[in-house]
Amino acid sequence: MKKSLLILSFFAVALLFSGNINAQTATGNNILTLGIPGIALLATDVAPVELTLTTNTAGAMIAGGTGQTHVQISSIVASGLSRTINATVTGVPAGTALSVTTTSPSNGNQAGVVGTGISSVNLINSTPAVDLVTGIGSCYTGTATTDGFTLDYSWEAGLPADYGTIVEVIGGTATVILTITDDQ
Repeated sequence: MKKSLLILSFFAVALLFSGNINAQTATGNNILTLGIPGIALLATDVAPVELTLTTNTAGAMIAGGTGQTHVQISSIVASGLSRTINATVTGVPAGTALSVTTTSPSNGNQAGVVGTGISSVNLINSTPAVDLVTGIGSCYTGTATTDGFTLDYSWEAGLPADYGTIVEVIGGTATVILTITDDQ
């Protein structure tokens, strides 16, 4: 009997507490202030590009100054805006012509809207800046020395009419200044 009473009491208590039991609940929230600033960073290889014009054939004009370097960028733009990389140059010897072809990154270390490189741009001393890359959006191009835009420089004798102004240059330098700018 005691056993039956104990079992019956247990079921009675269980039945009493079997209704919906509501626990207290509370919610809260965190307000986060987020910001991403506009970013326009540009870096180039630290090693100089060596270009030499020469000839080994009597009667032939000088030729053969080619070299390559890379430009890495990180860019965050405002909605609807884009950027351009342009170049100016000083120090190109008289009677010669310097040009550059820019190839967009493609080795897989880049992401976003990297823009489009421009082929065969003539770089002339003291002229207004010329565009090398257009349509840059929010992107990055990688940080290794072979990441980023490839700049292929070509230095040649200029126009035949200017050939007489070419003089020997030993250890001369030309400086190409690259700038990343917001498009207007």
